[in-house]
Amino acid sequence: MDKLTSIQVFTAVAASGSFSTAARELGLSTAMVSKHIKRLEDDLGVRLLNRSTRRSSLTEAGSDFYTRCAIILDELEDAEQNVKSLSGEVRGELRISAPATFGAQFLMPAIIDFKRDYPRIRINLRLGPQTPNPLEGGYDIAIHAGDASLSDSSLVARKLGSFAMQICGSADYVARAGTPQQPRDLVKHNCLIFQSDTATTEWVLRGPDGDEHSVTVSGDMYSNQGNALRIAAVAGMGIIRLPDYLLAEDLQAGRLVHLLPEYTSPERAVFALYPHREHLPAKVRSFIDFLASRFDARASILHELAPASNG
Repeated sequence: MDKLTSIQVFTAVAASGSFSTAARELGLSTAMVSKHIKRLEDDLGVRLLNRSTRRSSLTEAGSDFYTRCAIILDELEDAEQNVKSLSGEVRGELRISAPATFGAQFLMPAIIDFKRDYPRIRINLRLGPQTPNPLEGGYDIAIHAGDASLSDSSLVARKLGSFAMQICGSADYVARAGTPQQPRDLVKHNCLIFQSDTATTEWVLRGPDGDEHSVTVSGDMYSNQGNALRIAAVAGMGIIRLPDYLLAEDLQAGRLVHLLPEYTSPERAVFALYPHREHLPAKVRSFIDFLASRFDARASILHELAPASNG
């Protein structure tokens, strides 16, 4: 067996925590994956993985070996990409982690267009809650919304752009419950509240004079999925505060009404997190640049629309 192949198999098992998952990703049988791992352990004279019926975990030696192997394989792929980039080709697997709602609404359309430009790229996308270790599991890029202060000095955070939070409700709801004229009126309304680790019941708004208004809202629906709250608001169940990219189509179609439009919420920045290294793989660099250009184009469109919406 080729040792490089065995190392690639080992890193796949370590990243996924499963022999069968690694086998599927690599197009090998589970038995062949086991042979590669055994061969490595025999050569090194140390156990790399603790096996169980459902999951595999790294031993202390395995964890150290995995860290070093991942760097070596990344450098090898980077070398290949640098050579291939001479012909303008970006290829290989790109592993991306992103928040669920942002990933579905904003990131997926960008990925589709990126794939059209770079058909040799294979996308492995994980959508879910943001985690303390965003690249854990072997991801090349993690998209992060909000504060980009990093406890892990091995990561780089590049700001891609930002989005605004908007307060909306359906025309039907407003007809029944009334239109809030100022932030404090929100306490009288049924607000549909986004909840990740904790519920976001404090809504901060900035008025035309620049003063901030903090309102503690309440309501009968909480969810960690923005799309679920958006659907509920369209159905007339209450008032939402969600990112503008999630509300644009409903506002344009008249399914939702922008409430308190003269008040703004602090913008939330979006960052691309990636490992700190001198030579960033071409596939990672190309995708990050592509996303940044999407945010630039979006900002230009919003700027052009601003005078019309304010007039």
